[in-house]
Amino acid sequence: MEKYPAPERVTREVTWWDPDRKEWVSGVKTTFRGLPATTVIEWTNKSAATDISPDEDKEVDVEAAESVAIQASTTDPNNTATSVDVNVETSLDGVTWDTTPYAEMNLGDAEIKTMLIEPGPFKIRVRIDNNTGGSRADVRVIVKVRE
Repeated sequence: MEKYPAPERVTREVTWWDPDRKEWVSGVKTTFRGLPATTVIEWTNKSAATDISPDEDKEVDVEAAESVAIQASTTDPNNTATSVDVNVETSLDGVTWDTTPYAEMNLGDAEIKTMLIEPGPFKIRVRIDNNTGGSRADVRVIVKVRE
């Protein structure tokens, strides 16, 4: 005969209001963790150049991250660049940024690639280099941060 009943082992989806992000966040009752935060960054019709900022520059806070995944895509039908470098720059104070990429990857035309980066910096931002002269780079990057 058991002295105490068995603990509940049911995983339930829950939603709660995150006042910092000002949005509803989904998670599961067993962890009380939200789904990883996702940031989408895009470059539209960028000609050959280096250190190109996105259409809307976004700094991603990764100070409390357990893992950071970055997926880049050149599958936009308008993209004609066959060599695009995706560069991750970091900052330890939010002011001074790397002049050499913390992490980088290269994509050809119509490719999707994901990489994991080591957590530790305070913030990250993403830049691209279009290495193909006379072409346009249309790139989409998704940054997913798990805390």
